[in-house]
Amino acid sequence: MNQKLNIDDFKLIIFDMDGVILNIFDAIQQSLKDTIEKYKINIDIQKYLGDIALLIEKLQAIPIPKIILNTKELINIEFLKDRTVLQVLRIASFMYSQFKSYKENSNIYTGIDGIIKYLVQKGKNLAILSNNPRISVIESLEKFGLTKYFDLIYGANDVENLKPSPDGLLKIINELGIPNKKVLFIGDMKSDIIAAKAANIKVASIASGLNKKEELLRENPDFIFDDLKQFATSIGFYF
Repeated sequence: MNQKLNIDDFKLIIFDMDGVILNIFDAIQQSLKDTIEKYKINIDIQKYLGDIALLIEKLQAIPIPKIILNTKELINIEFLKDRTVLQVLRIASFMYSQFKSYKENSNIYTGIDGIIKYLVQKGKNLAILSNNPRISVIESLEKFGLTKYFDLIYGANDVENLKPSPDGLLKIINELGIPNKKVLFIGDMKSDIIAAKAANIKVASIASGLNKKEELLRENPDFIFDDLKQFATSIGFYF
């Protein structure tokens, strides 16, 4: 891992959406709090935030019939392992419903709009790869006037396999025709690092998301930053 990121080494910057552009931390945390209170589940909330983020991504991206048929496999959360399939479905559905409601009030991270505009001014191509449906990503970007800055926006419905598969990253790279060595992926989850490495591109991890810094470090990202402000400073943008 090398903390000295030279943004001039890259032509294409691919962003994850949730946890990098859109701050969903409070939405995840509050939906989990509501769930454990309603169903009287005794757990350490902070321990499971990353797992819940991945679960919610699955619930947003996978058709309901497939979730029902593969409940135990798809909703594989430790504190639900002793529950019946019906109970797991009921709990997951409630949590997802709460999350969707809270997410409507989620904001973008402070400074991310400036970072995006700065990169465009430097002549970079920008893209987004999210495990959320593309329409959901576009709606969030439109809300904050950011859609116009991205050359490509890919969501769950645009790829056969979600991250940590590299499929989405490779599809973006191939479509824009930019060499892998000129591509940087910015994410906040372990799955982002795994996907980038499988696609043979560099990855910068932002450790202010739902996976803790020590969890991200175990996956050995090329660059890691405590938050977006530290990342911005490293590329010469200050806010």
